[in-house]
Amino acid sequence: MSDWRYVGPARMPGIEPGTGVYEKGRLRALVAKRPRWHLSISHPWRDPTWHEIKEARYALIPNNVTVCMILPPREEYVNVHQYCYHLHEHRDP
Repeated sequence: MSDWRYVGPARMPGIEPGTGVYEKGRLRALVAKRPRWHLSISHPWRDPTWHEIKEARYALIPNNVTVCMILPPREEYVNVHQYCYHLHEHRDP
């Protein structure tokens, strides 16, 4: 069973409507399903560990969905939160 606690809908500018906010200790995850699954996981003062990222992925996104971390070209890279990682659904054509 997951220790992630649903906090409520995200109420921040620029966030996709329907995005849910989850917390586990000091970790926070935002999860959206449209148009594809997207999970953002952050910690206030350190990078989330690989174990924490993996645990959030399997707790908050259905198992049959494949997700990946994407590093775009430098000129397209945006860093709003220093300790945040994003997982995006990948659909193999």
